[in-house]
This record gives sequence, structure tokens and C-alpha cells, in this order.
Amino acid sequence: MYTFLIIDDDVNVRKMLSYLIVKNNLGKVVEELANGEDAPEEIMFYQPDIVLIDFLLPNRDGIEIIKSARSLGYNGKFIMISQVDNENMIAKAYENGIVFFIHKPINSIEAINVIKGVCQNIALERSVAMIRNAVFNIESDNVLEDRETWREDIEEIFTDIGIIGESGYNDLIKLIEHVIELRQKTGSSSYQLRDIYRSIAESEGIHKNEKVHPRTIEQRVRRIILKALENIAALGNDDYYNNKFVEYSGVLFDIRQVKQEMEHINNSSVERGKINVKKFVEGVISRLNI
Repeated sequence: MYTFLIIDDDVNVRKMLSYLIVKNNLGKVVEELANGEDAPEEIMFYQPDIVLIDFLLPNRDGIEIIKSARSLGYNGKFIMISQVDNENMIAKAYENGIVFFIHKPINSIEAINVIKGVCQNIALERSVAMIRNAVFNIESDNVLEDRETWREDIEEIFTDIGIIGESGYNDLIKLIEHVIELRQKTGSSSYQLRDIYRSIAESEGIHKNEKVHPRTIEQRVRRIILKALENIAALGNDDYYNNKFVEYSGVLFDIRQVKQEMEHINNSSVERGKINVKKFVEGVISRLNI
């Protein structure tokens, strides 16, 4: 059972999140805080698996609390609760390790999917740690077999969101596989996308016997994820309760950006929704059977 600590100055938000966690058997809420004054110390005391934290809090903001808790040695997961629309502030949150957001006003479907995704990421990391502790020498045949299993699972997800065979498909699969392998080697979920783009470009350049720029890989990856956003938004536009829309919209994308893309579908003069590569990758990994 996963443990949760909720930090939000709105008691209704705290109660709603607590209710969703308990009702959906996601875990146990060990504490609720109304402000950030002693939040890092409370986090260290309770050591929850997941902290759901408001972006803007009395006394100390969410980013400051996250930095402080990390400096004290907390290694759990943070989910940011936010009604902030400022792109610079959101970018700052991503820079400080936040991958998953729950937006205000809280949508129960989004909240449940995001929390489930983070729980699955924790389960994956724990499984990897157990394997690393138990097995020191992995035969290359087993590694190849694992990679084939990942690819099958990834292809099933890509089929669901309509991007099988699209340009950039192979680059995106390589990116996800790189992240999984990094986790297995290091036991950490920390990585820089630019380093992986560089590695993929170098490998492709050797294969083609020509120089491939990392930026080219990044552009192809972003284009295919944007295509996935378009497809998911189209499903939601037709039927907001479509099973695939419900399953993937809040896990692979920022739900507000999905809604923005839906508005673009209905009115082409409206700005398109935006994608976040890291959130998409983490969302895919949370759905894999590994």
C-alpha cells in the first residue's frame, strides 16, 4: 500500500484528493497540511511514497518545499497541484523534477490517472531495485528478450493512440528504451533528454555513415508526440468518456493542453495544445508490463 501526504491550503482540495485515494484503493493518506511552514520536516517525518503539493502555498511555495525536502534526503515522488497558467512557472516546476501535474479545479478522472501512473512508476523502480540486488550478471539474450517485451507493450500503446508507423516512431521507441535501460543500470529516474537524443543521433549516424544532429531526433520525437496529442484530443472531442481518452489523456499529456487541442480541432484559429516529452515518456513507462 502506498502512503500519501497532501499539502494544500484549500481544505476542499485536501478532502477530495484524500477521498479519491481511499475510494480507489490507491493507498493511505498519512497526513494533510494546510501550509508549507514545516512541510519539509513533516515530509521527512512521515516519509510518504507520494507528496501531493500545491504550487502556491502560504509561507513557502511548492518549489521551495520540494528543494528543501530533497536536500534533507527525501527520495519519494511529488505530484504538483496547480491552477497556475504561467508557462515560465510551470517550466520551473519541470526543471525541479515535477513530471506529473493535477490541475485545479480538480478533475477526478485526471487525478486518479495521474496518481495511478505515479504508483506504477514507483512499483517499476522497486522491481528494478530488487532485480539489481538479486542479479548481478544479466545475460545478453535476456536483455534482448526484455527489449522485445518492452517493444510489444509500447507498440500496443502506440496503436491505441494512433501513431504506429508515423515518422519518428522508431526514434520515440529508442528514447523510451534508453530511459528504461538507464533506470535498470542506475536505479534512478533522473535523466537528461538531450543526452539521450545525442546517443540516438550518434547510433543512427554510425548506421547511416553520416552525421545526424540530435536536434533532428528531438524534432521527430516532438512531432510524433504532437500527433498523438491530436489523436487523443480528437477522441475526447467526439466522446469525452471514450475509454482510450480516459486512459491516456491525463497520463501522457497535460490535461489542459489536451483541452486546448480539442478547442483547436473545433476552431483552427485557436492555438494548438503543447506537449511535454518527459511526461509522455514517463506516462508510457508507467503503462508497461515490466
